[in-house]
Parts: sequence; structure tokens; C-alpha cells
Amino acid sequence: MKSMGCQHITLTGDTGKLIKHVTDRFLIGLRESNPAILTMLRDRDIKPYRAMLNWSGEFAGKYLTGAACCYRLNPDEVLLAEIGAFIDELLTYQDEDGYLGCFSKECRLTGAFSQTPDVIGHTWDSWAHYHLMYGLLLWYDITRNESYVKAVEKMAELFMNTFYNGKKTILSTGHPHTNLAVYHIFAILYSRTKDQRYLDFARLVEADTEGEGSLHFLSSADKGLSFWQFPNRRWEGLHVMMGFAEMYRITGEERYLRNASLILESTIITDVHNTGAFSTNEEAIGSPYRQGPIETCCVIAFNALAIELYLLTGKLEYIDFLERSHYNGVMGYFHPSGKWSTYDTPMDGTKCANYHSINFQCRPGSPELNCCSVNAPRGISEIGRWMICEDGEYCYLNTYESCEIFTSAGAKIIVSGDYPACGSVKISCSGMTKPIALRIPTWAADAEVIVNGSSCTATAGEYLKLDFAESAEMILNLHFVPRFEEGGEDLTGKFSLFIGPVLYGMDNADNPTVDFESAVIGKDDVLSCKPQRMKDGSIRLILADGVVLKNFFHLGDEGSFYKTWLNIQ
Repeated sequence: MKSMGCQHITLTGDTGKLIKHVTDRFLIGLRESNPAILTMLRDRDIKPYRAMLNWSGEFAGKYLTGAACCYRLNPDEVLLAEIGAFIDELLTYQDEDGYLGCFSKECRLTGAFSQTPDVIGHTWDSWAHYHLMYGLLLWYDITRNESYVKAVEKMAELFMNTFYNGKKTILSTGHPHTNLAVYHIFAILYSRTKDQRYLDFARLVEADTEGEGSLHFLSSADKGLSFWQFPNRRWEGLHVMMGFAEMYRITGEERYLRNASLILESTIITDVHNTGAFSTNEEAIGSPYRQGPIETCCVIAFNALAIELYLLTGKLEYIDFLERSHYNGVMGYFHPSGKWSTYDTPMDGTKCANYHSINFQCRPGSPELNCCSVNAPRGISEIGRWMICEDGEYCYLNTYESCEIFTSAGAKIIVSGDYPACGSVKISCSGMTKPIALRIPTWAADAEVIVNGSSCTATAGEYLKLDFAESAEMILNLHFVPRFEEGGEDLTGKFSLFIGPVLYGMDNADNPTVDFESAVIGKDDVLSCKPQRMKDGSIRLILADGVVLKNFFHLGDEGSFYKTWLNIQ
């Protein structure tokens, strides 16, 4: 399975609108309003040294990655020009040896801050280079600008000249959950170039992951442990796990796929909240019901791993997870304006801009930069990697938001309707070189599909594989029946309400006369209601007694309290 080769995808529904807002109101102009995103690299050897965070060097790479993902779904020419200028400037700050971080010469790739070169094990310098290499490769794929890939190769040479083969290990620089993420990028470089040195280096990093005091991901998974039971269960290690997926592509060794799949599937059960968002307090804890920060970066990394494993396995249940996460936990961490995103997007609570809740990361010259703000655009736009995929036989359509898709092979697919507010959509295909397979979500019992006027039998939780000529008109009815999922632990007796892939909750601002804490919602009232699209873009259920429920993406968008764990009887 692979992402469909597309010349152009235009999303015209909720996701497309949000990506355009994020492009216009956050991505474009970021360099101007937060100049330190690049000048911190330029000034790394100037005294007095800037006050850096462990991870300050990651901001430019995460920004490039999110911008690339958004550009693929919203090819904005202003953004393209800004990114071109951004990378041109960025590459002027790369040293001859390949270094492109924010720490002084004596501290490069040592784990030490410029101010304290004798204290090892604090900075995430390797991690920052990983994100820069990943982002530059994405922009190389878009532009085919050779200078981008050459900069990545110079960074790779720096790593190979600095570590292993009689020299120090990356593990010696500290923070293995972050600094060993280069394992993933070296596997990618081998996949692209077939340069044996990259694969050899990746295997040395892999050995480092099992060193004393390190991650022990593979060996823990070999024992059948879930991620929350691992010695190190912080979210950053998910980028190392993405290396397992890439190594399986390279080698075909089943251990990589088996263990990565075990980690993903068990974690969906133990540590993914009702919003579809992974993590509590920035790690796996073994429960989806406890309150604690649900960090945006954690959600993005976990979903990226799920995408990699879907592309390797084609398992439809991974798309079920990704779709729930996308329309709730992912879109829900952005304000609908696209201007700001969160650090923590709780199940019950308020949504606070990340530059308020983690303002300790703000620095002179970069008031809006933090680990989550620069990462957030990636999460909403990676739907482009899984919404339509293909293998040797079929084209797989995985979600039904309104869109126009023009494939590299000359096919055109148009999806129209108001999904996810409504489950009835129309799909038109022309110029198809492969038959299409429609995903029937696991929640979509009694789905109906009409192809060129004839009804087809559809089974929930499977792909409906259709064999037709190069053109077809299809009507898909995914009957939206409310589903109630009971909580556990302290949330036992409370319920989450889903209709289609969307989680609904109660917003205090919509219910000013309701006792917010003790309100009881009648199950029969919900069953008799249909979602309504409102002028502000929200999707609402207006119950007979006047209680209003709203889709998670729009909950708390006015700064009000909301809750998704409801008293339902």
C-alpha cells in the first residue's frame, strides 16, 4: 500500500478550510514575526549566547514539515515563495562540516549547552537535525531543488563522521528518546539512495537503542509489553519507532513490523482518549480515562506512526483510528480560525493557546514558537497521506470529506456531500486505471452503496471492492446512528457520544441556562436528533429540551468550558 500518486487534491470541506486558514494566518509570515526561528542558528557562536531550550533547534524543521504537508493540499504560491526564501536563508547557516544546529562549536552534537559545555546530556541537538533533515526532504520532493537534498546529505555525513566506529555513541549525548530519532531518517536515506553507509549507520543507532539506560523498544515489544510498560514511554520515542516501519520496508524482517504493530494496537487500547488523541502527561500511562495534558506533539507523532503502519499493512482499523483522531483530537487542537493551536486539548476543560500554556518556551525574537505551535500544521494535513491510497490492484478511498482528486495516472475522483456532518455522499470517478475500493467504517452498520444505479452489499469494517469500467457514479449512505461509549475508572457511568466519526460534547457557552455539571441527557432524545450544520461551521445536535451538543472541533472555541464525558440516561 502507498499514498496515491496525485497531481492535485483539493479539499473543500472542514479540513480544507482549516488548512487554508492555517496557511494564511500562521504559516505565511512566520519568519517575519518570529525571526529567531532562523537567527538562533545564525548566532550560535556569538557571545553572550542566546538562552536556548534543549529542543530550540527543532523549530525550523517542524515548521518546514508542517508547511510541506499543508502545501500539498493547498498549493499556495505565497507559501511556496516564502518557504523558498526561508530554506535559502537556512542553508547559509549550515557549516562546512554539515552542522545546522543552534549550539556553539564546542557543544555541537555533544548534548551540552553553549553556556555549560562541560555538562553533557541536556540538549536535543541530534533531534533537531532529524527534524530539519525530514522537512528538507519533503520540500525536495515538492520542488526537486537539489540543494535541499545536498544539505541533508551533509548533515548525514556529519553524523557518520562524529559517531560510532571507534568514536562516541549518540547515546552518550543523553536523552535517547529524542536524539536517537535519527535512526528513522537514516533508514529513509537508505530507502531513497541505496547507499549502504546509511543502512549501516541506522543499524548502529538501532544497537544504541538497546544500550544501558536506553529505550529498549524492540526487546520490550519482544516480551509482549505495551508501550506504557516500557522503560521509556515518552512520546518522542515514537519517531524512533517509525524507523522500525522503514526498516521493515528495507529488510522485510518481520520483527520490525510485528513489534511496531503491537506497540500501535495496544496503545490505541490503553492510551488513546475518546478524542482519538494519544498521551497523558506527554507519555503512555496505561489508561485513556485519566485527566492530564494531552499534548499536540504526542498526537502528531502517534498518528504518523499509524500512517506508516497502515501503508505497510492496509489494515482498515488503523484508518478507523486515524479518522476519529483527525476529526476530533487533531482538528480540535486548532482554533477554527487557524490562527492558533493548543499544547493540551483536554477531554473536559478549556482550550488554551500553546503560547499561553507553555509560554516558558517563548524567547526574544520568537514569541509564538514552541514545540507544538510549529508542529501543529503537520497533524491536520497528513490526512493527505491516507485519504486515498493504492496497491497493485485497487485505489482505496478512505474518507469522504468533499474533495477533488486528480491522480498522476489521469483519473479524476470527486466526492461531494457534507461529511462528517452527514453520512450521505456522492462519488464520481472518471479515467480510472484501477478499480476503486470504498472504506466502510467499522461503525457504519447497514451502509448502502449504489454504483451506476445498482445496489451493492457493503460490510462494516471492510473495503467494498468495486470492479467497473473507467467511469462510475456512486452514492454512499453511511447511516449515522448515535453511539455511546462508557468511560472507565473515575469516568465509569459517564458516556462519550459519537455520530459517524465525530465526538460531540456540551459547551457551557451554548447552554447558559443548563446546570453544566449535573445535566442529564436522555439517550432517546439523542437518538431522535440529527446533526445540523450551522453558519459558523460547527455541527450541532439541538435536543428537544433545548440542550445543545457540538462537535469537538468547535467545542471551547470561544474560551468556554466544555465536556465530552456526559451523564446519559
